[in-house]
Amino acid sequence: MNYQLDAASDIGQTIPEYVNTHLPELTSLKPPDGIVYLLKDEGNVVGMGAIRKLSYETGEIKRMYIRPLYRGRGYGKQMLNKLLEAGRELGCSGFKLETSKFMTVAQHLYKSAGFTERDEYLES
Repeated sequence: MNYQLDAASDIGQTIPEYVNTHLPELTSLKPPDGIVYLLKDEGNVVGMGAIRKLSYETGEIKRMYIRPLYRGRGYGKQMLNKLLEAGRELGCSGFKLETSKFMTVAQHLYKSAGFTERDEYLES
């Protein structure tokens, strides 16, 4: 689907600005504070996802993304399960995440995994 989104208006930055802003955060996620995964299929990067600890017991799913060409094949569910498993290995028993309203397929995936809608949380 094409939502005709303009990155600058949607995220408040151009794509290069966004990468420069968030790359240090992602590259700093290392156990025991978090971890980043790249999902590959036959050598091709299919998607990515990260988890970071918000507190002793709470983890946050971050930057989960599956490339459009690979959507609808179960990779999103595979990535979410891997992130939740990694979070439990880091000691988390509860998880939060933030997503956009238009990401209805992602919301369905998160709800099927037991996430419920709530107001924004302080760390988001």
